[in-house]
Amino acid sequence: MAMNSILNGDDIKKAMNAFSAPDTFDFKKFFEMVGLKSKSNDDVKKVFTVLDADNSGFIEEEELKFVLKGFAKDGRDLTDNETKAFLKAADKDGDGKIGVDGKQ
Repeated sequence: MAMNSILNGDDIKKAMNAFSAPDTFDFKKFFEMVGLKSKSNDDVKKVFTVLDADNSGFIEEEELKFVLKGFAKDGRDLTDNETKAFLKAADKDGDGKIGVDGKQ
């Protein structure tokens, strides 16, 4: 499933451009810019499924580094600092991975 079938392509492009420089990624602002905050739980789960590259039901640190590529093929990799900050904020139970509901 393509991200453009869930979210607006123009919104994705604007968000990708806003965070194109290393160490500028703010996941809360990014998700707001792509319109994810206004989506239904079903649509959020669809986005999660796209980002869960290994279909494990979780987004692990190694997948999180490439999260922007899930929104656009030419998306940059997150820096180690961005990846760790994102994981720390979203990993509610401290197991090193993010479940669809933000916890394991």
